[in-house]
Amino acid sequence: MRQKTLWLAASLAFVTLGCGGTPTATSVLEDAQEAMGNPDTIQYSGTGVNAFFGQALIAGEEWPLRDLAGYTRTINYEQRSARDEINFAQPVFGGQQQEQLVSGDSAWNAGPNGPAPQLAAAEERQLLIWMTPHGFLRGAMADGAATLTPAEGSNTVTFTALGKYQVAGTIDANNHVTSVRTTVANPVMGDIALVANYSGYMAFDGVQFPTRIEIEQGGFPLWQLDVTSVTPGAPADFPVPSWRP
Repeated sequence: MRQKTLWLAASLAFVTLGCGGTPTATSVLEDAQEAMGNPDTIQYSGTGVNAFFGQALIAGEEWPLRDLAGYTRTINYEQRSARDEINFAQPVFGGQQQEQLVSGDSAWNAGPNGPAPQLAAAEERQLLIWMTPHGFLRGAMADGAATLTPAEGSNTVTFTALGKYQVAGTIDANNHVTSVRTTVANPVMGDIALVANYSGYMAFDGVQFPTRIEIEQGGFPLWQLDVTSVTPGAPADFPVPSWRP
């Protein structure tokens, strides 16, 4: 009887393991999307600091940090577009209030004199869409060739964004994206790391979103944001201005 009981227990364990299966990049991403939600658009706002990238007073030190009186980002994942509305606490180069947009391969800044093309910034601005928590999940799912590196208590999924950037995201045991990282080229500094860390997840209208965002570039802080408001499904239609050739 004891042998029969042990055999039955072993059989049930085998069946349970077989049903669960070995995790794959797709299954890990699907679990994360189920836990975090999968909005087509999202808007989040908060305060914090932004760095003047590449303008350290002394080589090897952090970039100068500038306080933000307010910051709002609106993303349309379907259109691959986004708008950043930045309100600095003090006057800065480029204006105390700045509005930066991207839609596909077009980028521009909005201002009192109309849109100003920023086509050289389009790739970086679009890359930042895929480095947001929900953008990472969408980009990795769409890639079709994402790879999985499992670890104790987390999984790392890597995919190729925009045809050339290797983007790796860590997903924890709660199925939350906690870190997204890649490497970007800089004409002065060479290849440098771009890392976004996410923590303090909370539910906003059924969507999980971090309330703390920390982005580093070249090993130094670039953005430090405390998120206070998140609106999944927010209006987000950013047509490219007529100046586009």
